[in-house]
Amino acid sequence: MMRAVGTIALCGAFLLGASSPAAATRAPKVQLKVVDAVKGGATKTVWLHCAPVGGTHPNAKAACRLLEQVNGQPNQLNVSPNASCTQQVQPHAVVVIGRWHGRVVHWAKVFGNGCQMRAATGAVLAI
Repeated sequence: MMRAVGTIALCGAFLLGASSPAAATRAPKVQLKVVDAVKGGATKTVWLHCAPVGGTHPNAKAACRLLEQVNGQPNQLNVSPNASCTQQVQPHAVVVIGRWHGRVVHWAKVFGNGCQMRAATGAVLAI
């Protein structure tokens, strides 16, 4: 009987601990799917989470910081406006979709090459 009481007490402790606000995992306020498809090349897809920062993006912290500066609107990014890019033609079709603090984000653009894409979007599309 004592063993059963101990087991019930232990289970109750786990349940109470799991339901506490500190232990509960909260969903990020920003969840974006970022896609870069290179014509004749690979397609890369990552998840970017902000508030809290995470996901599969290789530099989520820098990408979130850039998007915060433009209130989550990728079309307003212009990270390196004076970049010197070659006229090489290797189109990058990019898409950023998801939610930014409750607002739907849906942005797509085709850049002439990777340099132009990085100059415009910086860490956001450095995937």
